[in-house]
Amino acid sequence: MHDDLLALIICIQARCPVFLWGPPGIGKSASLEAIAAALDEKLWTIILSIREPSDQGGLPIITPDGVKLHPPAWAVQLVENKGGIVLWDEFNAAPPTTQSSALRVIHGGWAGDLQLPLANTSFVAAGNPTEVSTGAFDLTSAIANRWTHLNMPVRSEYWCDGMTRGWPAPPVRRLPAAWRDDFVPAMRALIVGFIRVRSELLCVLPDSVVLQGRAWPSPRSWDRAATLLGAAQSLGYGPKSAVSALLVLGCVGEAAQIQFSSYITKLDLRDPEEYLANPNLPLPQRQDQLLVTLDGVVAAALQQGGRSRQEFLGRYNKAWAVIGRASDKPDLSRGAATSLARSLPPEFDKDELLPQEAGLFLSMLEKAKIDLGMQRP
Repeated sequence: MHDDLLALIICIQARCPVFLWGPPGIGKSASLEAIAAALDEKLWTIILSIREPSDQGGLPIITPDGVKLHPPAWAVQLVENKGGIVLWDEFNAAPPTTQSSALRVIHGGWAGDLQLPLANTSFVAAGNPTEVSTGAFDLTSAIANRWTHLNMPVRSEYWCDGMTRGWPAPPVRRLPAAWRDDFVPAMRALIVGFIRVRSELLCVLPDSVVLQGRAWPSPRSWDRAATLLGAAQSLGYGPKSAVSALLVLGCVGEAAQIQFSSYITKLDLRDPEEYLANPNLPLPQRQDQLLVTLDGVVAAALQQGGRSRQEFLGRYNKAWAVIGRASDKPDLSRGAATSLARSLPPEFDKDELLPQEAGLFLSMLEKAKIDLGMQRP
């Protein structure tokens, strides 16, 4: 399977809104229909260019109880079906006001006065680049930043093969049930480590209006990148893979993706679970590696993942044991220690002392107005 198609399938399964770009007639809609069938999910196709804002936001109806916003038929069917895939076709051929009306549906989860099952719904937009479509509009920065942007290339070999042999259903590997708990925390830590050393790339609004209509880095898009990296990792595609590079590119744009790829290429890290199993393992000496390691240990320790109270508290304490070994490097360990302290489990027995390593950060935490509710060791 081609990497771009795999990236699209990952976005759909991860329920991250994805914008599919490509010239007319290359099979964007047909590909979505095939993917929906392979995933055994119902697909609703909405031609946004012929819709009015009220078709998304709801049609006002006067009732004895006041004005109600009646949802469109597809939204009612989506709720009855308990989820599925919604394709907004010809998205950027619709006026900006109509495009904006879809945002409350996609990210608020409301179609009129009807709450949609967002956890089980995937939104896909398809559009033609403005340079090849006369009636298309550039996306506004606010709209563009809410999508993962993927390009659908034209492949003559794939088309010729399909024309002669038929068009087989795309092979689909489903994400494992616990992919969010098992893989996303480590990817969040990886991105946090990158932003700690390249903070200027957290939010960069392009100067060009055209570039503002594609992927660009923001806190929202980096968060989505972490989710998609976790989903890809759960299928065996690590952060250095071509598939992961496409996903990050689609979230934060080319400039930030190049810097991020360069950063992770230089990293060689242990799995955070190894440190939680044995807090005495050697810590990295390089600053960038140490930052990511500490953040990764904290992120892994704070995942409940169906663990018992005793297991969770054990992992929480071991995380302190790991971070305490870096207390002599406060500039590098401060962020991880603060995150761990702010996440003190509410069920923690206050008569029970935390590990002595936590006390090494007590004065720093007091300055940050964080009360661990503990005595000094």
